[in-house]
Amino acid sequence: MRFVAFLLLFTVCSFGREVNFHNFDGFQQKLSKEYVTEKIRHYLKYSDEIEKYYEITANALAIYASPGDKKLGKVEYALYFGQEFPSVVPEFKHPLSKAKIAIDPGHFGGQFARLEERYVSIESEGKTLEFDEGTLAFLTALHLKKKLEAKGATVLMTRKAIGEGAYPQPFFEWLKEHPELWEKGVPLSTIFLRHYNRLDLRARAELINNFQPDLTLLIHYNAIDSELPDPRRTKPTKRNFNLVFIPGAFCKGELANAEDRYHFLRLICTQDLELSHQMAQDLVERFTTYLDVPPLKSAKKELCGFGNSLVSADGVFCRNLCLTRLIESPLCYGETLIQNNLDEALELSQSQTTIDGIPCPQRVIDVAEAYYKTILLYYEDSEGLTSRSLAADA
Repeated sequence: MRFVAFLLLFTVCSFGREVNFHNFDGFQQKLSKEYVTEKIRHYLKYSDEIEKYYEITANALAIYASPGDKKLGKVEYALYFGQEFPSVVPEFKHPLSKAKIAIDPGHFGGQFARLEERYVSIESEGKTLEFDEGTLAFLTALHLKKKLEAKGATVLMTRKAIGEGAYPQPFFEWLKEHPELWEKGVPLSTIFLRHYNRLDLRARAELINNFQPDLTLLIHYNAIDSELPDPRRTKPTKRNFNLVFIPGAFCKGELANAEDRYHFLRLICTQDLELSHQMAQDLVERFTTYLDVPPLKSAKKELCGFGNSLVSADGVFCRNLCLTRLIESPLCYGETLIQNNLDEALELSQSQTTIDGIPCPQRVIDVAEAYYKTILLYYEDSEGLTSRSLAADA
């Protein structure tokens, strides 16, 4: 299909936010057609539907604002091909003492744990095991931050306390300003998850991008098959595994706005994806070593409980989550341990140690250590990193 009308729209407003395709002009006539094609195939395309918004021609990757524009040949932005096929994953060029690392402890925890549906409550031998993911994630991040800062790194944590997010207006204050939501009788948990949480996720991404980190770690704990008629209890499972999400796997409708097309192109042009993939593999390996829990292995494109993901390696999955898409740095989104595995629940509900005076299970220290050792690998032991390539991963 030839370009009927060539129209470069460098700056587009999407949902009140400007995206500037002009930022990618420095990549014009550099990246090869083979590199771009393979990167989209391996990391970025989950649904064939997204092809309605781009086209790979002999000379360029053409981006379109709509399927209608594609039919008309009205190009939103064109990235012209060159000869480069970057096969070497870049290394960090400075020591850890000069590193900038962002850490996002997932969720809120504390008073919001039940509201955000991230609370574990399991009956075991007459005892109730209770804890929440937001608190575990915060304590993990806090311990990791202290260890990194002891090495001289500059560290940003997106939230400062248990029961807090990154959005500047607290939930109940925000809720007072939106009676159109709660006056209809919509459950608070629904309002929190569908409205307030989305604002908070964007606030986290904005904090991180303004910080301009070398890398970003998003810390989460996992749970599966926990739906029960009684939401006060969590169904135990025998399964236990680790996994790490990285960017990619754009699904149906996920290139329909300019902001998403911008990040799709950003992930093609930069090597954030390659570095994220490599770091994720190393993190999964350290989760396995320090936690004695295996990675999730699957050859299936669609995973039960982890839909809309592309399998990239054992325990590493591309997924187009809000933060994996919006954050502009290499990143690893860790989903470690299954909280409703009974053995894990017994450990995670304990208070065997403290972090900054806050009671904490030893398991949290182990998780933080896995993240820490992975980071050290990149700043203090870079041997062998240049031997891996995108082609080898494909």
